[in-house]
Amino acid sequence: MSSIKSFFSVFLPNKEYKFLPLIQSIGERAVLAAELFSQLISETDQSKREDLYAKVKALETECDIIEVQVFDELNGNFVAPFDREDIHQLCNMLDDVVDLINGSAKKTMLYQPQSMPNKAMHMAEIILEGAKAIRIALNEFKTMSKSPENVLEQCKKLHDLEHEGDDVYDNFVKELFETESNPIELVKIKEIMGEMERATDKANSVGKTLQTIIVKYA
Repeated sequence: MSSIKSFFSVFLPNKEYKFLPLIQSIGERAVLAAELFSQLISETDQSKREDLYAKVKALETECDIIEVQVFDELNGNFVAPFDREDIHQLCNMLDDVVDLINGSAKKTMLYQPQSMPNKAMHMAEIILEGAKAIRIALNEFKTMSKSPENVLEQCKKLHDLEHEGDDVYDNFVKELFETESNPIELVKIKEIMGEMERATDKANSVGKTLQTIIVKYA
């Protein structure tokens, strides 16, 4: 276990390396964005949708800025046995999750669907639960050398949520083509739900990346 302790020591806040607080801040923003999106998906007033989307977009922009900060740190510092590719991939995956939440919010705001099915609300809940699982996993990094099982538990949750999202989306598509008579509304809602489903897939990819890091450095 000495190698994993050495690896995660570079994340400690009192060190020169500030990767962990930066990456955790992306996780925090992912939760905030998912919470706002949950409100947006159930909102029917277009002006309120636009306000909520603007807040999600602001969080997505902040994550892009943080991602650049992380890459600057990676380019300027290197301590063995830290593998810059691992943290680069993790940061990319986290940013992609927020990007897809933003994309889902943007499509909802632009397409202005007349209403959203209950399964869309369910999918938004899955996205939020996934964001929370990611946040918990990132907050466990400091103690991962002693308790990797805490992070692995969240990775399993992300895996289960991704499968739940797949089931919700598949059932939604089946019902949509059976019940929606307006072809324009059908396309709008299917596009929005497809973006949401991709967000659940990407959240699971974050879990897989965390698992890889644990296996590599354990």
